Amino acid sequence: MKHDNKESIVYTYIYELTRSQYRRNIRRHIFKRFIRIVSYTTFFISVLLISVYLFMVKPYIDDLKRKLDSYDRSITRMAQNIELMKMENIEYRTKLNQLKEKFSHLKIENNKLIDIDLTETIKKVEDEIDSSSSDFKNFFRGSKDVKETALTFDLGTGEELPFVYRTLKSFRVRATIFVTNGNPSLSSGSLSVKRNIYYLKKLAEIGCEFGNHTWSHYNLVNSLYEASKRRRLMLTPLSDTVIDRITLRIELKRVEDTLNTVAGIKLSHIWRAPYGAYDDRILKMAAESGYKYHIFWSFNRLGPLDFYDYVRKKSIVKRDKKTGRLIWIKNPYYFSSADMFDRLKKWEEIDPHGLNGAISIAHLGTARRFDKTISILPEYIAYYKSRGYRFVTITELIRDSSRKISGFQN
Repeated sequence: MKHDNKESIVYTYIYELTRSQYRRNIRRHIFKRFIRIVSYTTFFISVLLISVYLFMVKPYIDDLKRKLDSYDRSITRMAQNIELMKMENIEYRTKLNQLKEKFSHLKIENNKLIDIDLTETIKKVEDEIDSSSSDFKNFFRGSKDVKETALTFDLGTGEELPFVYRTLKSFRVRATIFVTNGNPSLSSGSLSVKRNIYYLKKLAEIGCEFGNHTWSHYNLVNSLYEASKRRRLMLTPLSDTVIDRITLRIELKRVEDTLNTVAGIKLSHIWRAPYGAYDDRILKMAAESGYKYHIFWSFNRLGPLDFYDYVRKKSIVKRDKKTGRLIWIKNPYYFSSADMFDRLKKWEEIDPHGLNGAISIAHLGTARRFDKTISILPEYIAYYKSRGYRFVTITELIRDSSRKISGFQN
């Protein structure tokens, strides 16, 4: 009986032990299966995720990157375009302001352009000239203590050149000729006529001096200050544009170069404004171009020492102050050649210094066709030579003059 109990206990122990081992094996098996399932699941999920990334996410990301790069380039281009538009806007505004400034000068009536106002342009030129401190001399008479005088001629058409040359040569007298290409003879300017060039050369051979009278023979004062473009185009002695430093320099330089080229003559750096029209601004601009000395002509209470050879009308129309009607009167500036000789002699008689240092003016070719006052030139020279006067050039007159005399004006 005892033996059976022991056996039973052993079997029971073995059973329990086997049962416990079995349970552990079952748990281990279940755990291994769980681990396997988890591993497989993880693997498949990883494969799935990798596949999803490679075939869906990555292409999408790459596409997004391309789009972002494209957007970035577009933004860069837009920024560049904006900067370009800003620059163009500034340029357009500048042009618009220029156009506004330009068109603000236009005078329009009934949709028609009738004039252009040059006031602002003139003001700019005036300011530029006024900023200059160029020194100039306005010379109208030499020494009143020296018995010498200067004959000066302004070149017109050049018609009287042969007569003047023969007269000066025969009396062994030198004069000063102010040269211009204006006042054209027929269809060509004064410096385009071969005969003129020939006689200018001949005058140079006998010692005459040559000054500058500008190329176009404009009225320089009116050409500077006339604000109406329409009037500029209508009035012959005016330039089409406002005379400034550059245009006056060209006017003077062109005479220099042309005369030197066609005749081999070098100008003295003296000049005379056409029509005697000048002011300090005109003289400043000329001085900046190397023409410090402006040569005017002498005058006293009788008037200028002028031959008035350009005055061709014996009578002029004037409005009667009492009746208001237009009437014909004798032109006070018209002289016959005989009357002019008497006037020039009277000029010397009434002047306290006679003809000492005096500068006369005559012209070589004018609109006057009959009884030309230039014809008295031989009598004029002979008369004053007999009275002890010496005829000199302007440069000699300046050289012999003291800077303290009234013939200089700053």
